[in-house]
Amino acid sequence: MDMKSIGECATWLSIVSQLFATRMEKLLEPSGLTLGQFSILHHIIKPQLTGKTRISDIAKAVEVGQPAVTKAVVKFEKMGLVELHADEKDLRVKHVLVTHKGRALLEEIRYDMGPDLIDVLGRYTSEQLAGFKFMLSDLGKWLDQNRL
Repeated sequence: MDMKSIGECATWLSIVSQLFATRMEKLLEPSGLTLGQFSILHHIIKPQLTGKTRISDIAKAVEVGQPAVTKAVVKFEKMGLVELHADEKDLRVKHVLVTHKGRALLEEIRYDMGPDLIDVLGRYTSEQLAGFKFMLSDLGKWLDQNRL
């Protein structure tokens, strides 16, 4: 095992994560969302295949405390991006569902980021991007399954 290369990869991952996060924050400014809020809203859309998600589920998935997620969800509700629905079995539990307006905002953000992302990633071939996407996805899945 090449520990030097592993260490260099970890260093670059840290650097790239910070630089990309800062870039994303700037790109998100016009939408009125922070990177953390974008992540939360994006996560709310993911479970729409099953129809609902709870604040505690969101907090666990995005590794943010429940009060921060609750604050973001309240903001999203005021913006018309999500709706809260009481659980049929336990009225204390609220399910968060994204609205059409929430989906539209995420699509608008992705569209607005397009030119910048093309500048960032457009210099790679389709094969390089496919490999990069696979590695990022694989790393993300591993990190998700092996949380500290």
